[in-house]
Amino acid sequence: MSSILAERALQCHPATPCAAIVALGARIARTADFGWEISFIAAGDPSLVSLPPAAPPVHSDGLWKTTCFELFFARPGDAYAELNLSPSGAFAAYHFDHYRTGMTRIDLPAPDIAVTGGSERLVMTARLCEDCLPWDRTGRIGISAVIEEQGGRISYWALAHPPGKPDFHHRDCFALALPPLGSA
Repeated sequence: MSSILAERALQCHPATPCAAIVALGARIARTADFGWEISFIAAGDPSLVSLPPAAPPVHSDGLWKTTCFELFFARPGDAYAELNLSPSGAFAAYHFDHYRTGMTRIDLPAPDIAVTGGSERLVMTARLCEDCLPWDRTGRIGISAVIEEQGGRISYWALAHPPGKPDFHHRDCFALALPPLGSA
């Protein structure tokens, strides 16, 4: 049994409309063993979404170039961490010292990533161990997604978007604060 900490809708960036997905949401929950379960739920026509082929559950760069789900974790000062979760089973985690600079890889155990769906829904769920997330719950979180449609068109989804082009690294996207441990 899991304890839901947050459920939020993501917004498609107005400059990148998506014909395949009409709504996209995310849920963050704590599992009974104190791990994390992060689910992305897309409504629309999943057959129009380009999913990457199955891949080993290892750290892989460039996942954001196709359909990928992402979390960003604010750290003290300008630092933040990024976690990429691919429907392929691959993942990536990075630490940034400042906005898009000072990037270093974070070594994490592979999350358990599962994809399910139907004719009107696509769900990707990632389960991570208790100490896997590169974040101590004191900062803000950004939740985002890159959706590639059949034919190559890409849309960008986030809790909030800064003015201008899509930019998940911008602090305006870090729009969620979870309750302190023990209150959820």
